[in-house]
Amino acid sequence: MDPFQHLILPLLFLLAMRIDTRRAVMFAPLAILPDFDSLFGLHRALGHSFVPVLVLPMIILLYAKYRKPEWLLSALIVQFYLASHGVLDMGGVAFLWPLVPEQFYFEPTITYSVDGGPIFGFQLAYGMRELQEMGTTSFLSDAGVALLFLGALMVAVFRMEARAALRTLWETILNALGRLFGWGRKGGT
Repeated sequence: MDPFQHLILPLLFLLAMRIDTRRAVMFAPLAILPDFDSLFGLHRALGHSFVPVLVLPMIILLYAKYRKPEWLLSALIVQFYLASHGVLDMGGVAFLWPLVPEQFYFEPTITYSVDGGPIFGFQLAYGMRELQEMGTTSFLSDAGVALLFLGALMVAVFRMEARAALRTLWETILNALGRLFGWGRKGGT
């Protein structure tokens, strides 16, 4: 799956569930974080294994629950984004790496044919196989372009809501940068 789909699908899910929009948008880039393991030649292993996807976020969740309850929703959103990446990449993920060097894969296939009437087919391949180097990938695949087109169509139909959402997104980004770099009102709160 291309990085754009990893970014947009979980974000759309959280927005559809009416999770806090600011946090959903702010943490969305974490959905592509596991793909940075390709920089180390271990794509779908290092960043897709249980340590960065489950163990580290679970430590943050436990810390949030017992020490910083106000962080709990943010920690859950971070956990969701990291876990969604592995789920969307189930065509081959070395989830137990470095303990088990093989990839787990789960590949459902649904086919449709109109020859002699409508016929649906379903196949399911799953199991473990040797870790395969994924090589390079495009940032935007055919399915990613279709999602982008669908998003543009939705923006065209829901212009007013899209304008308000973009304004909120821009304000969120500016506020986050302001807190990060200490920008803002002097002498104020």
